[in-house]
Amino acid sequence: MNGIAGAQSALQVEVGEAEMNQRVRNAVPSSRGWRARAAVVGSMAVAATLCLAITPAQADGGGGGWVTSPPGGYTPDPGPDWSTPEAVGKFLADCGQDCTFTPTSWVGEPSEGTPTMLGKPRENCTTENVDFNYGESETTGETTIVGLSLGANPVSLLPKIEHNWFTQNTESTQTTGTLKPGEVGWFDEVTVSRKAKGNWQLAGVDPSNPFAPVNAHNKYGPHEFTDVESDISYKVIRVQSRAMTEDERTTKCGNSSPS
Repeated sequence: MNGIAGAQSALQVEVGEAEMNQRVRNAVPSSRGWRARAAVVGSMAVAATLCLAITPAQADGGGGGWVTSPPGGYTPDPGPDWSTPEAVGKFLADCGQDCTFTPTSWVGEPSEGTPTMLGKPRENCTTENVDFNYGESETTGETTIVGLSLGANPVSLLPKIEHNWFTQNTESTQTTGTLKPGEVGWFDEVTVSRKAKGNWQLAGVDPSNPFAPVNAHNKYGPHEFTDVESDISYKVIRVQSRAMTEDERTTKCGNSSPS
C-alpha cells in the first residue's frame, strides 16, 4: 500500500507541475503576441498624442485655421485712401493700363508751348492756289497725348484713353494745306496743355482667369471715379502760312510779285 500511495503522490506532483507550466504559458505571451500587443499600445499612445495636439478651434470645426479671431500680429488690409481728390489722384497716378480715362469736358482755356517747325517752308510763286502736305511717314495724323497729371501727381503710366472724345474736341493734327499766291507756308508741332474733367474706370481682377495677375490697383476694382480733373498735354501738327515779304518774293520767286 505504501508503494501505491507513493506512486500516486508522484503522479499528482507531475500533473500539478504540467498544469502550472500550462498556466504560465497562457499568462506569458509568445514573442509574436507580445509584439502585437506592444504595437496596439503604441498606436493608442500616438492617437492620444494627436488628440492632445488638436487646438480647441480645430476641434470646433475650424479646419486648422483661426475661427473667431486672427492670430497675433495679423493686420487686415485697410484698402486705399479715396477720401480726398488728392488721395484719389495719388492712387490713379500709376494705375496705368488697369484704368481707362474718358474725358467729358474741358475746364478753362488751352495753353500752348513753343512751336517747332517741321521740315522747310514752302513758297507759292504762282498765280494759283497750291496744295502742300507733310509726309505721312513723319506723322500718325492723330492728336498725340504726351502728358497727364492729377493735381500735384504726374501720371507715370498713361492709362487707356478714350481718343474719340479728343478727336471731336481738340484741334486735330493737319497734314495738308493750301497756299494762296504770294504766300509762304510750313508745318509746325506744338504742345498744348489744358485741364479736363472726366471719369476714370478702374478694372478689377478677371474672374474668369484663375491665373490673372493681381496688383495694388486691380485688387480694389472694379470702381469708377467720376468728375476727376486732370491736366492733359498733347501735341498737334498745324499748317501755318503768311504773305511773303517783298524781299522773300525777290529772293524766292525771282521778282516782286507772283507770276
